[in-house]
Amino acid sequence: MSYLVDGTESGFATPRQQRTLSWLSHGRIVPVTARDRDVLARVNIDQAPAICANGGCVIGVDGEVDLKWHAILQERAAEGIAVREIYQRATADLDTERFRHWVVTEGDLDFYIVIKSNTGESGADLQDLETQLSRHFPADWRVHRNGNNLAFLPPWLNKREAARYLIEQLRAADEDRPVIGIGDSHSDVGFMDLCDYAMTPTTSQLWKHVTSQNAWC
Repeated sequence: MSYLVDGTESGFATPRQQRTLSWLSHGRIVPVTARDRDVLARVNIDQAPAICANGGCVIGVDGEVDLKWHAILQERAAEGIAVREIYQRATADLDTERFRHWVVTEGDLDFYIVIKSNTGESGADLQDLETQLSRHFPADWRVHRNGNNLAFLPPWLNKREAARYLIEQLRAADEDRPVIGIGDSHSDVGFMDLCDYAMTPTTSQLWKHVTSQNAWC
């Protein structure tokens, strides 16, 4: 289902997952992902329309970057501290043997910061690191940690607003179009909440939260 830059296979789908995708393809599949455009392009799934980089980049039905949305985010980003400035401050003393990190960008706009562990105990490493680095980030920044992924996002960046923008466009052409929001992490709830229905795998971070201390489970 997905490939590394060198073409090596990196992700797979079970027969049951493939049948689910086939069922969904009777409608229109719109990826909503933290991946940037280049990484999404290496996934065997519909590419347009799409929402990439945690809402930082909207791809229109024509497959092109939505420049109106890009301009909206440029204005919002200019009102706060630059992502690159905070990134340099937060990662200056990180052990590069233990952690790798980068800024996700699109064109001239920096979106958010990603840190991954190079050790086998990524969960514990990143949990401790999140606490350690929190002093470098403004109070209104959000943190998302799931598996071997620790992301710091500025307040103007989120999947919810990008999804709202795209749903309004699609419903302008068909106001009764039903929308199913599918996600697996806490960060997906915002855009799923805008949809008519919400769907999540029962092995996901999100479902574990829903069922935690639920007497019916």
